[in-house]
Amino acid sequence: MRKQSFKWNIPILGGIEFFSFFGITSFWLLFLSQQGMTLWEIGILESIFHLTSLLSEVPSGILADRFTYKNNLLLGRIASIISAGLMIVSQGNFWLYALGMIFSAWGYNFDSGTSQALLFETAKEIGLENRYLKLTSLLNGILEATRTLGMVVAGFFVHGGLIYTYYIQLVLSLLSIVGIACLKEPTIKMANDNKQSSWQILQMVYRLFRQQTKLFRQMLVIQLLLTIISMYYFYYQNQLPNLKSWQISGIMLFSSIVNLLSITLSNLIGKRYQSSLILWVMLFLSGGLFLMTALQQDWLYALIFLITDGLVVLFYPIYETELQNQFVSEVRATMLSVYTMLGSLAMIFLFPLMGWLIDYFGFNQSFVGLGSLLLAMAIWMRCSKNKRNGANPKIVK
Repeated sequence: MRKQSFKWNIPILGGIEFFSFFGITSFWLLFLSQQGMTLWEIGILESIFHLTSLLSEVPSGILADRFTYKNNLLLGRIASIISAGLMIVSQGNFWLYALGMIFSAWGYNFDSGTSQALLFETAKEIGLENRYLKLTSLLNGILEATRTLGMVVAGFFVHGGLIYTYYIQLVLSLLSIVGIACLKEPTIKMANDNKQSSWQILQMVYRLFRQQTKLFRQMLVIQLLLTIISMYYFYYQNQLPNLKSWQISGIMLFSSIVNLLSITLSNLIGKRYQSSLILWVMLFLSGGLFLMTALQQDWLYALIFLITDGLVVLFYPIYETELQNQFVSEVRATMLSVYTMLGSLAMIFLFPLMGWLIDYFGFNQSFVGLGSLLLAMAIWMRCSKNKRNGANPKIVK
C-alpha cells in the first residue's frame, strides 16, 4: 500500500512539469525584440537570468536537500507567477525586464534538480531505481512535448500578440501549484533525525568532488558543449518573423515529434553506447549543420533547428542518469543544482557574446564560425582519444 501511494508521484510530477514548463513563452527573445530591445540588450538580459541562476542554483538545491522537495517546487511556481507579471507590465522598460528575468531564474532554480531528485527518490521507494533512465526519459518526454506544444500555440501569437502568452503562463503556474499539493514527500525527507544542516550538505558535496576529482571538470565540459549547440535554438527565433504563423506552428509541432523520438531513442541508445561517443557525434553533426547556414535558406534553418535541438534532447537524460548514480540521497538535489549552475555559468558568457556576433557579423556568418569551432572540437576529441590508445574517457559510464 505504501509503494502504491508513492507510485502516484510519477504521474503527478509529470502533470506538474507539463503545466510548469508549457512552452508558451518560448519566444521570449522575439517578444523582447518586438518590445524594442536590441540583440545586445537581450543578451545582457539573458546573462542576468543566468547570473541569477548561477548564484541561486546551489542555495536552492541545499534548501531542497535540507527541507522538502514540495516546498522548493512551490517557491518555483510563485517566482514564475511574479516573473510573468513583470513581463506583462514592463512595456519596453529594460530594468523591469531584468527584474522579470531574475524571478524567472528563481522559478527555474527551485525546480531544477528538485524534480529529478524527487523522481529518483520516488523510484527508490517503489523499487524501480534500476529503471530510472526509463522514468527520466518519460519525464523528459513530457517536458519536450509540453515545451513544443506551447511553442505551437505561441506560434499563433508571434505577429504582435506575444504578451498574451504571459497571461497563459500565470494560469498554468496556478494549476502546477494544485499538483504540487498532491505530491507525497519521500521517506528520507520526512525523517527529521536524518536531516543534515546546510553546512553538512556543503561538506558532503565537497567530499564527493574530492573523491571524484575529475567529476566537476567533466560536468563543466558537458555543459559548455551543450550550451554552444543550444545557441542555435535561441537565436533561430529571430528568423521566425520571415515565416507565416501556420508555418511557425508547423515547425514547432514537428519539433515535438522529433524530440519525442529523441527521448525514446535515448532510453535505447543510453544502454548500448558510451556518452562520449554520443557527444562526439553531436559535435560533428551540429558543426556540419551550422556550416550549412551559409546557404541562407529558410527551410534549411528549420531543419538545423529540428536536428540540433533533438540531439541535445537525446543526450541530456543519458548523461543525467550517469550523474544520478554517482550521487548520494542526502545531497542529490544540491549536486544536480551544481551541474545546472555550470550551464548557467556557460550561458552568462556565451549568450551575450553570440548576440554581439550576430549583431555585428549577421546570423549566417556567426553560425558558420560556430560550426567551424564545433568541428574543430570534434576532431580534437577524436585525436585525444587516439592518443590515449583507445582508453575510455572518464565522462562515460
